[in-house]
Amino acid sequence: MTRTHTAVALAALLTIPMTMTGCLVASSKDSSIRGAYVQPNTVSKVKLNQTTMTEVEELMGQPSNTTVNDDGSETWTWNWSKTTDDSGAVFLIFAGNSEKTVHESVHIKFVDGVVVKKWRD
Repeated sequence: MTRTHTAVALAALLTIPMTMTGCLVASSKDSSIRGAYVQPNTVSKVKLNQTTMTEVEELMGQPSNTTVNDDGSETWTWNWSKTTDDSGAVFLIFAGNSEKTVHESVHIKFVDGVVVKKWRD
């Protein structure tokens, strides 16, 4: 076999796997939530100057912590973190992985047992 034939054969062997992308590419995405997660649409159901402590607890569950403020009001906080793990690979060429964690909170402030303020961090 001549050098030219060897080079052509080698190029063909390297090109064939690259055209079979369905067999060579893999990816996955996983996510997990830890803590007292509150969905955004749930917070929108809490109405200022109307919703009571009991109703908030029924909607959102137990808070992560509660604080009695100097003015006698009370603030409830729900904390959670969401971790997303992305990974992918291209056969024999590239492999990668990335992990991202986001920490979030919802706060509800009560005066006389009724919601007066709500916010997300």
